[in-house]
Amino acid sequence: MAVMGAVSVSVAGQAVENLRSQEIGNISSQSQGAANAGLELAQALKANVPVTSLGSGNVTYSATYNSSGSTGFISDSVGEGDSVSVSLVGAAGVTALNVYWNSDTAIVGSLLSGNSVTGSYTVGRTTADPNAARSATNKLTSVTSGSYTFLAGSPNFNNKMTIPINLAANPAPKMLRVMVLYQSSNIGIEPVGGTLANGQVVTIDSTGTADNNIVTNISFSKFSERVPAVFDNVLYTNGSLTQ
Repeated sequence: MAVMGAVSVSVAGQAVENLRSQEIGNISSQSQGAANAGLELAQALKANVPVTSLGSGNVTYSATYNSSGSTGFISDSVGEGDSVSVSLVGAAGVTALNVYWNSDTAIVGSLLSGNSVTGSYTVGRTTADPNAARSATNKLTSVTSGSYTFLAGSPNFNNKMTIPINLAANPAPKMLRVMVLYQSSNIGIEPVGGTLANGQVVTIDSTGTADNNIVTNISFSKFSERVPAVFDNVLYTNGSLTQ
């Protein structure tokens, strides 16, 4: 009977522990869901989200929204075949964009311009390849490597190309899309003569809290990547770019 009593106590203790673990798991899921809700709301509002209750339980979320990039930005590493985009909507006084990159990467810059009233849309391309032997065969424009910095605390970049921008043109430039070839690289974007609109880089920090003591923090950053609405279903037909 003593052995059976000890076993019963052990089983009961294990059951209580399982219930507590399940409770903690449920509360953690609630805080995770709350943090996700704060993140989504901040993206939709493009603004900070104050501490807000979620549902009828003791669950809250809040988020801070930061939009930057008007004087330029440096992207995270962009993989081979991927691209980073720069919105020119809302730019003021910009006469060119300097594009910086590292390593043996080649660059293709596509400048998208459009006039939704007249239905006129164009794509202009600028290429650069620091590998002279390779550019002789791929026909990309050869550039000479050097050493460049443009933002306080920015790393040194090996390569640079300048793309002229005429904001008064018709159709007007809306976006520059920079594609990376051969190798991955960080991309630096610097406006010349003016500023871009903020929103090139968006950072959101969201916090979800459940039961006053289970906290989930989510940090999210993104670079401009959306083609302006004037290009929807116009430049892309069956997945191919129409010039």
